[in-house]
Amino acid sequence: MNPNSYCVIMAGGIGNRFWPVSNRHCPKQFSDILHAGKSFIRQTYERIAQIFPNHRIFIVTGKEYEEITKKQIPEIPDENILKEPYVRNTATCIAYAAYKIHLLNPDAYMITLPSDHFICNDAAYLQDIKDGMEFVEKQGGLLTIGITPTRAETEYGYIQVKSKDNTRKISEVKTFTEKPNPELAQMFYDSDEFLWNAGIFIWRVRDIIHEFKTYMYDLHALFNTDCKLNTPGEAKFIQSVYGQCHNISIDVGIMEKSQQVYVLKGNFGWSDVGTWHAFHALCEKDDNNNTSNSEKVILNDTRDCIVNVPPRKNVIIQGVNNLIIAEKDHYLMICHRKDEEKIKQFEKLFRLKK
Repeated sequence: MNPNSYCVIMAGGIGNRFWPVSNRHCPKQFSDILHAGKSFIRQTYERIAQIFPNHRIFIVTGKEYEEITKKQIPEIPDENILKEPYVRNTATCIAYAAYKIHLLNPDAYMITLPSDHFICNDAAYLQDIKDGMEFVEKQGGLLTIGITPTRAETEYGYIQVKSKDNTRKISEVKTFTEKPNPELAQMFYDSDEFLWNAGIFIWRVRDIIHEFKTYMYDLHALFNTDCKLNTPGEAKFIQSVYGQCHNISIDVGIMEKSQQVYVLKGNFGWSDVGTWHAFHALCEKDDNNNTSNSEKVILNDTRDCIVNVPPRKNVIIQGVNNLIIAEKDHYLMICHRKDEEKIKQFEKLFRLKK
């Protein structure tokens, strides 16, 4: 990789759609939801560490997750863990890393990755990142990675390409669309012009800073007014900056507006594992379309259920259909699959009850 390239792993989410397995004390990125033997963020780190040295890998996460980040990824220098005092979405997260890296190296390139996605083919994934970096070195602009849809999914964002030539690996972007309704998702899928948005970005740091200055000037001004990044005053400075930032994604703040956006068609097997529905799609099923994380779970006369319980538990589930059954620590959740959208509110309900 280019010696001026840096990798930023975004690990600030809470993952409340996976409650109770993912919760505020141990969010999805620090959990082993797929039972691979490692958390999502550990897998992400080990994958990208094959092409980046530790001193050029940054992790942006919530201040409260500093210790679990150090425990799971002790190889990363402490100063490379960027601690967010508040949840402010991906635009602020990426800005924090970009302005910090720019001060360290004005010629830097930056690859930004989610910490909690499933990747099937590591070699293909790393090759696509290398190809994307090579393109940005020559062309400039903002590059994102898209995935060819396999279904009309309503839980993903979509990227429309300008070129209808499906043999081209990299194309200009025509539009971004956040999670569409079922009818629109089907139209996107049938059109063969759209890719799923994988949330992976590659650019020159000075280019993304120029875009922040152009399209999100308030955010740009916050990071440039009496800047204390890379000094002992950084934590206090970031506390102040985050207190004034809006909660907005990089897609809405920059990518939908910029005239210099490209997409690379990824081919490495991907899922954001954002819902129990996505979990079910990735896991092996029994003859009745049930998924379970444990051999100690017995399912009798039961169909289309998702079961995720501690492996030490002996569990029998009899005569039910279309349920999500999940347990962690002191919480047991039983929810009909049609009500999955309500799961993200459950932890809040318990806090209110207390």
